[in-house]
Amino acid sequence: MTPILFSIGPYNAYTFGFFLGLAFLFSTFIIYRYAKEEFKEESYLDTYLYTGIIALFFSRLTYILTHPNEFGLNFLKYVVVRDTPGISLIGGGLGALAFLFLYCRKKKLDFIGLADIFSIAISSALFLAKIGEQLGGAAYGKNTLSAIGVRIIGLSGRYHPVELYESTLFLLLTIILIWLKSHITRKKWGKGLLFYIFIECSALIYFIVEFFKVSRVYLYGLSIRQLFAILIILSMVFPIIRKVREIRNTSIS
Repeated sequence: MTPILFSIGPYNAYTFGFFLGLAFLFSTFIIYRYAKEEFKEESYLDTYLYTGIIALFFSRLTYILTHPNEFGLNFLKYVVVRDTPGISLIGGGLGALAFLFLYCRKKKLDFIGLADIFSIAISSALFLAKIGEQLGGAAYGKNTLSAIGVRIIGLSGRYHPVELYESTLFLLLTIILIWLKSHITRKKWGKGLLFYIFIECSALIYFIVEFFKVSRVYLYGLSIRQLFAILIILSMVFPIIRKVREIRNTSIS
Protein backbone atom coordinates (compact mmCIF):
# COMPACT_ATOMS: atom_id res chain seq x y z
CA MET A 1 0.00 0.00 0.00
CA THR A 2 1.23 3.48 -0.89
CA PRO A 3 -1.21 6.01 0.58
CA ILE A 4 1.26 8.86 -0.12
CA LEU A 5 2.43 8.82 -3.73
CA PHE A 6 5.15 11.44 -3.36
CA SER A 7 6.04 14.51 -1.31
CA ILE A 8 7.22 17.98 -2.26
CA GLY A 9 8.61 19.61 0.84
CA PRO A 10 5.88 19.58 3.53
CA TYR A 11 3.17 18.78 0.98
CA ASN A 12 2.02 15.23 0.27
CA ALA A 13 0.39 13.95 -2.89
CA TYR A 14 -2.07 11.28 -1.73
CA THR A 15 -2.39 8.33 -4.05
CA PHE A 16 -6.17 8.04 -4.03
CA GLY A 17 -6.72 11.75 -4.70
CA PHE A 18 -4.03 11.80 -7.38
CA PHE A 19 -5.56 8.90 -9.31
CA LEU A 20 -9.06 10.38 -8.96
CA GLY A 21 -7.79 13.59 -10.54
CA LEU A 22 -5.97 11.64 -13.25
CA ALA A 23 -9.12 9.62 -13.93
CA PHE A 24 -11.18 12.77 -14.38
CA LEU A 25 -8.64 14.41 -16.71
CA PHE A 26 -8.22 11.31 -18.87
CA SER A 27 -11.96 10.66 -19.13
CA THR A 28 -12.59 14.34 -19.93
CA PHE A 29 -10.14 14.05 -22.83
CA ILE A 30 -12.14 11.10 -24.16
CA ILE A 31 -15.34 13.15 -23.98
CA TYR A 32 -13.64 16.02 -25.79
CA ARG A 33 -12.34 13.71 -28.51
CA TYR A 34 -15.75 12.29 -29.35
CA ALA A 35 -17.64 15.54 -28.78
CA LYS A 36 -15.34 17.27 -31.27
CA GLU A 37 -16.58 14.92 -33.98
CA GLU A 38 -20.11 16.24 -33.43
CA PHE A 39 -19.04 19.88 -32.85
CA LYS A 40 -20.58 19.85 -29.37
CA GLU A 41 -17.48 20.08 -27.17
CA GLU A 42 -18.79 22.70 -24.74
CA SER A 43 -22.19 21.08 -24.25
CA TYR A 44 -20.79 17.58 -23.73
CA LEU A 45 -17.96 18.69 -21.44
CA ASP A 46 -20.31 20.72 -19.23
CA THR A 47 -22.68 17.78 -18.95
CA TYR A 48 -19.83 15.41 -18.12
CA LEU A 49 -18.49 17.77 -15.45
CA TYR A 50 -21.86 17.96 -13.69
CA THR A 51 -22.43 14.21 -14.04
CA GLY A 52 -18.94 13.47 -12.71
CA ILE A 53 -19.53 15.59 -9.62
CA ILE A 54 -22.83 13.83 -8.94
CA ALA A 55 -21.23 10.41 -9.52
CA LEU A 56 -18.42 11.19 -7.10
CA PHE A 57 -20.88 12.44 -4.48
CA PHE A 58 -23.13 9.38 -4.64
CA SER A 59 -20.24 6.93 -4.88
CA ARG A 60 -18.71 8.41 -1.74
CA LEU A 61 -22.06 8.63 0.06
CA THR A 62 -22.88 5.00 -0.74
CA TYR A 63 -19.46 3.88 0.45
CA ILE A 64 -19.93 5.75 3.74
CA LEU A 65 -23.39 4.26 4.28
CA THR A 66 -22.15 0.72 3.59
CA HIS A 67 -18.97 1.04 5.70
CA PRO A 68 -20.20 2.82 8.87
CA ASN A 69 -17.52 1.23 11.07
CA GLU A 70 -14.80 3.09 9.20
CA PHE A 71 -16.33 6.50 9.88
CA GLY A 72 -18.38 6.45 13.06
CA LEU A 73 -19.47 9.98 13.98
CA ASN A 74 -16.32 11.62 12.67
CA PHE A 75 -17.83 13.74 9.88
CA LEU A 76 -14.40 15.00 8.82
CA LYS A 77 -13.61 11.50 7.55
CA TYR A 78 -16.53 11.76 5.14
CA VAL A 79 -14.74 14.36 3.01
CA VAL A 80 -11.05 13.80 3.82
CA VAL A 81 -10.48 10.90 1.44
CA ARG A 82 -6.77 10.66 2.22
CA ASP A 83 -7.59 9.17 5.63
CA THR A 84 -10.51 6.95 4.62
CA PRO A 85 -10.42 6.44 0.84
CA GLY A 86 -13.21 4.51 -0.85
CA ILE A 87 -15.99 4.82 -3.43
CA SER A 88 -18.94 2.67 -4.48
CA LEU A 89 -19.27 1.74 -8.14
CA ILE A 90 -22.98 0.96 -8.05
CA GLY A 91 -23.92 3.95 -5.89
CA GLY A 92 -22.05 6.40 -8.07
CA GLY A 93 -23.35 4.80 -11.26
CA LEU A 94 -27.00 4.96 -10.26
CA GLY A 95 -26.71 8.54 -9.04
CA ALA A 96 -24.94 9.64 -12.21
CA LEU A 97 -27.40 7.83 -14.48
CA ALA A 98 -30.43 9.41 -12.81
CA PHE A 99 -28.87 12.88 -12.99
CA LEU A 100 -27.82 12.47 -16.63
CA PHE A 101 -31.31 11.40 -17.65
CA LEU A 102 -32.98 14.36 -15.90
CA TYR A 103 -30.37 16.82 -17.12
CA CYS A 104 -30.73 15.66 -20.73
CA ARG A 105 -34.50 16.06 -20.53
CA LYS A 106 -34.15 19.57 -19.17
CA LYS A 107 -31.54 20.64 -21.74
CA LYS A 108 -33.10 18.60 -24.58
CA LEU A 109 -29.93 16.61 -25.17
CA ASP A 110 -29.62 13.15 -26.70
CA PHE A 111 -29.50 10.96 -23.59
CA ILE A 112 -28.63 7.68 -25.34
CA GLY A 113 -25.98 9.32 -27.52
CA LEU A 114 -24.35 10.92 -24.51
CA ALA A 115 -24.63 7.70 -22.50
CA ASP A 116 -22.69 5.85 -25.22
CA ILE A 117 -19.80 8.32 -25.09
CA PHE A 118 -19.89 8.66 -21.32
CA SER A 119 -19.69 4.86 -21.01
CA ILE A 120 -16.23 4.87 -22.56
CA ALA A 121 -15.09 7.80 -20.42
CA ILE A 122 -16.45 6.35 -17.17
CA SER A 123 -14.93 2.93 -17.86
CA SER A 124 -11.51 4.54 -18.34
CA ALA A 125 -12.01 6.63 -15.19
CA LEU A 126 -12.85 3.52 -13.16
CA PHE A 127 -9.70 1.83 -14.45
CA LEU A 128 -7.57 4.60 -12.94
CA ALA A 129 -9.69 5.25 -9.85
CA LYS A 130 -9.53 1.58 -8.82
CA ILE A 131 -5.74 1.69 -8.96
CA GLY A 132 -5.83 4.67 -6.62
CA GLU A 133 -8.23 2.85 -4.30
CA GLN A 134 -5.95 -0.17 -4.06
CA LEU A 135 -2.73 1.77 -3.57
CA GLY A 136 -4.43 4.10 -1.12
CA GLY A 137 -5.54 1.18 1.04
CA ALA A 138 -9.27 1.71 0.52
CA ALA A 139 -10.13 -1.96 0.22
CA TYR A 140 -8.78 -5.46 0.23
CA GLY A 141 -10.28 -8.88 -0.26
CA LYS A 142 -10.24 -12.26 1.42
CA ASN A 143 -7.15 -14.03 2.67
CA THR A 144 -5.11 -15.77 0.01
CA LEU A 145 -1.97 -17.87 -0.22
CA SER A 146 -1.43 -16.75 -3.81
CA ALA A 147 1.71 -14.83 -4.74
CA ILE A 148 -0.45 -11.99 -6.10
CA GLY A 149 -1.83 -11.34 -2.62
CA VAL A 150 -0.88 -8.06 -0.95
CA ARG A 151 0.05 -7.32 2.64
CA ILE A 152 -2.09 -4.94 4.67
CA ILE A 153 -0.60 -2.77 7.40
CA GLY A 154 -1.71 -4.04 10.80
CA LEU A 155 -2.89 -7.41 9.48
CA SER A 156 -1.09 -10.73 9.08
CA GLY A 157 -1.07 -12.77 5.90
CA ARG A 158 -1.88 -11.78 2.34
CA TYR A 159 -5.14 -10.56 0.83
CA HIS A 160 -6.67 -10.40 -2.64
CA PRO A 161 -6.00 -7.02 -4.32
CA VAL A 162 -9.63 -6.77 -5.39
CA GLU A 163 -9.43 -3.19 -6.64
CA LEU A 164 -6.61 -4.14 -9.00
CA TYR A 165 -8.75 -6.99 -10.31
CA GLU A 166 -11.51 -4.49 -11.05
CA SER A 167 -9.03 -2.03 -12.56
CA THR A 168 -7.72 -4.65 -14.99
CA LEU A 169 -11.21 -5.68 -16.05
CA PHE A 170 -12.26 -2.06 -16.61
CA LEU A 171 -9.16 -1.50 -18.73
CA LEU A 172 -10.19 -4.42 -20.93
CA LEU A 173 -13.76 -3.09 -21.07
CA THR A 174 -12.51 0.36 -22.10
CA ILE A 175 -10.49 -1.11 -24.96
CA ILE A 176 -13.51 -3.12 -26.13
CA LEU A 177 -15.81 -0.09 -25.96
CA ILE A 178 -13.39 2.07 -27.95
CA TRP A 179 -13.15 -0.61 -30.62
CA LEU A 180 -16.93 -1.02 -30.72
CA LYS A 181 -17.43 2.75 -30.96
CA SER A 182 -15.34 2.99 -34.12
CA HIS A 183 -17.03 -0.12 -35.54
CA ILE A 184 -20.53 1.16 -34.77
CA THR A 185 -19.78 4.58 -36.28
CA ARG A 186 -18.40 3.00 -39.43
CA LYS A 187 -21.34 0.60 -39.81
CA LYS A 188 -23.90 3.27 -38.78
CA TRP A 189 -25.57 0.97 -36.26
CA GLY A 190 -27.20 3.75 -34.29
CA LYS A 191 -26.97 4.48 -30.59
CA GLY A 192 -27.44 2.61 -27.32
CA LEU A 193 -25.41 -0.57 -27.73
CA LEU A 194 -22.29 0.82 -26.05
CA PHE A 195 -24.29 2.03 -23.07
CA TYR A 196 -26.10 -1.29 -22.62
CA ILE A 197 -22.86 -3.28 -22.89
CA PHE A 198 -21.13 -0.99 -20.39
CA ILE A 199 -23.90 -1.42 -17.81
CA GLU A 200 -24.04 -5.19 -18.37
CA CYS A 201 -20.27 -5.68 -18.17
CA SER A 202 -19.85 -3.35 -15.18
CA ALA A 203 -22.44 -5.33 -13.20
CA LEU A 204 -20.77 -8.57 -14.28
CA ILE A 205 -17.37 -7.29 -13.13
CA TYR A 206 -18.90 -6.29 -9.82
CA PHE A 207 -20.51 -9.73 -9.47
CA ILE A 208 -17.30 -11.66 -10.24
CA VAL A 209 -14.91 -9.62 -8.10
CA GLU A 210 -17.34 -9.79 -5.18
CA PHE A 211 -16.38 -13.46 -4.73
CA PHE A 212 -12.95 -12.26 -3.58
CA LYS A 213 -14.34 -9.66 -1.15
CA VAL A 214 -15.52 -10.01 2.43
CA SER A 215 -19.23 -9.40 2.90
CA ARG A 216 -21.19 -9.29 6.14
CA VAL A 217 -24.53 -10.38 4.69
CA TYR A 218 -25.13 -13.40 2.43
CA LEU A 219 -28.30 -14.83 0.90
CA TYR A 220 -28.26 -18.17 -0.92
CA GLY A 221 -24.46 -18.07 -0.92
CA LEU A 222 -24.30 -14.66 -2.59
CA SER A 223 -23.71 -11.25 -1.06
CA ILE A 224 -26.41 -8.60 -1.18
CA ARG A 225 -24.25 -6.64 -3.60
CA GLN A 226 -24.05 -9.64 -5.92
CA LEU A 227 -27.82 -10.05 -5.86
CA PHE A 228 -28.18 -6.40 -6.77
CA ALA A 229 -25.67 -6.89 -9.61
CA ILE A 230 -27.73 -9.83 -10.89
CA LEU A 231 -30.81 -7.59 -11.10
CA ILE A 232 -28.84 -5.10 -13.20
CA ILE A 233 -27.49 -7.87 -15.45
CA LEU A 234 -30.97 -9.28 -16.04
CA SER A 235 -32.45 -5.83 -16.68
CA MET A 236 -29.98 -5.27 -19.54
CA VAL A 237 -30.55 -8.58 -21.32
CA PHE A 238 -33.70 -7.49 -23.19
CA PRO A 239 -32.36 -4.06 -24.31
CA ILE A 240 -29.20 -5.72 -25.67
CA ILE A 241 -31.17 -8.41 -27.52
CA ARG A 242 -33.52 -5.78 -28.94
CA LYS A 243 -30.61 -3.62 -30.10
CA VAL A 244 -28.81 -6.57 -31.71
CA ARG A 245 -31.99 -7.52 -33.59
CA GLU A 246 -32.37 -3.92 -34.70
CA ILE A 247 -28.80 -3.90 -36.01
CA ARG A 248 -29.30 -7.24 -37.75
CA ASN A 249 -32.48 -6.06 -39.46
CA THR A 250 -30.78 -2.86 -40.56
CA SER A 251 -27.84 -4.81 -42.00
CA ILE A 252 -30.15 -7.17 -43.91
CA SER A 253 -32.20 -4.36 -45.40
